[in-house]
Amino acid sequence: MITQLYVENGVGRAVMHAINLFSPHHRVEAVWQHDIHPQMQRKQYGDEWWIKDIAGRSMAILTQDCAILDDPDERQAVIDSGAVLLALGSGEYTTWQKLRCVVSHWERIEQMLKSPGPAAAILFLSEFRLVTFP
Repeated sequence: MITQLYVENGVGRAVMHAINLFSPHHRVEAVWQHDIHPQMQRKQYGDEWWIKDIAGRSMAILTQDCAILDDPDERQAVIDSGAVLLALGSGEYTTWQKLRCVVSHWERIEQMLKSPGPAAAILFLSEFRLVTFP
């Protein structure tokens, strides 16, 4: 079971802290992207390298960048590295809406964390959409 969740900077520290507040109950620790990859504050060209790095660390990814699943190279990085990716349904969600997405779908998230990747889902306010890989 994956026990660490790599929280992308854009998701926000408040969401990371909220997840960690309840870690004793669900045994998943949220880790801040900047603490692992401080260089992410600079412009990047492609997410393949950090997707592979995080999957190699046996961590799942919580991002607000659904485009990872649309970009052929980034999607292939998820598949090839066996990553578990949870993408928020909109980059426009407020911090409260991001937290609502995570909390309202927590049981499904836990199920994903129990199985090896590749796996991906998009978390909307009222829908949990599994992504299938060929």
